[in-house]
Amino acid sequence: MIMYYDHLDTVLGKIYLLADNQGLRQLTVGSGGFCPDSSWEHNPEFMQEFTSQLQEYLQGQRKTFTLPLAPQGTPFQQQVWQTITEIPFGSRFSYQQIANKIQQPTAVQAIGMARNVNPIPIIIPCHRVQGDNNRQTSCRYGQDMILQLLALESGKLTLFQPSQQQPPK
Repeated sequence: MIMYYDHLDTVLGKIYLLADNQGLRQLTVGSGGFCPDSSWEHNPEFMQEFTSQLQEYLQGQRKTFTLPLAPQGTPFQQQVWQTITEIPFGSRFSYQQIANKIQQPTAVQAIGMARNVNPIPIIIPCHRVQGDNNRQTSCRYGQDMILQLLALESGKLTLFQPSQQQPPK
């Protein structure tokens, strides 16, 4: 199976998107040591819809994604990630609300673990999940990214400036 990738340079850092014919597999906010796997094919044309929708979201122009998603995980993780994609733009759900929605009210801790290994952050909006008592919890990309995404969704911030637009492909 051929895996394709492209990237966007954003306020959050360089964001890499990885997809195949089934859909988006991974979104990684690159840090200093990240680089694409040598087996991936850089294909901006194949990735155009993925990068365009992400760019629109980061500019505050898109509230929902209509991309095919194909994250890899256990059936439980898949169920949690699907439920997280259903949280409306600008809204917040607690771990307990997600547990109740998937009819596993005692799975709060497991939901937190599934949230933290989400392979497609931003598009599977784990930043919209909070702890009980409206307590914001961190994720693998840190509290700053969560706060920036929440500010974007409240209309207070743009995370992709027009000067950062990618050259025509």
